Amino acid sequence: MTTRRGMTLIEVMLAVAILGAGFAVLLTGASRCLAVVRRAHVYQEVQWTLSAGEADHPMFETNAIEDLVVAPYRYDNGLTYSREVGEDLDEDGLYVVTARIAWNARGRELSEDVVSLVYHPGEEDE
Repeated sequence: MTTRRGMTLIEVMLAVAILGAGFAVLLTGASRCLAVVRRAHVYQEVQWTLSAGEADHPMFETNAIEDLVVAPYRYDNGLTYSREVGEDLDEDGLYVVTARIAWNARGRELSEDVVSLVYHPGEEDE
């Protein structure tokens, strides 16, 4: 009686399938981690650009509403800061101020907006 040594073809195929599934799960997890790192980097750059834009173009109480508008300004990191002021349609003195950070990623134009309200009374309210 002879004893057989080694593995059968089915055992080898099963081991390869298990290893392949393990590598697929590992690569999926690694790619998702890298995507999170990229998003965190973009978020940090957007926050820095927003802070730099607000520092370069502060909103003072004494500013006229039209002085709050900032034309698109490109920073060294490739992101663009701009600020727009919406009209006061109901004439209550509240204006919608939108600061926008824009950038290009993979051929697409992306942007983040930060919206705030500014109270600027009219001449008749002062």
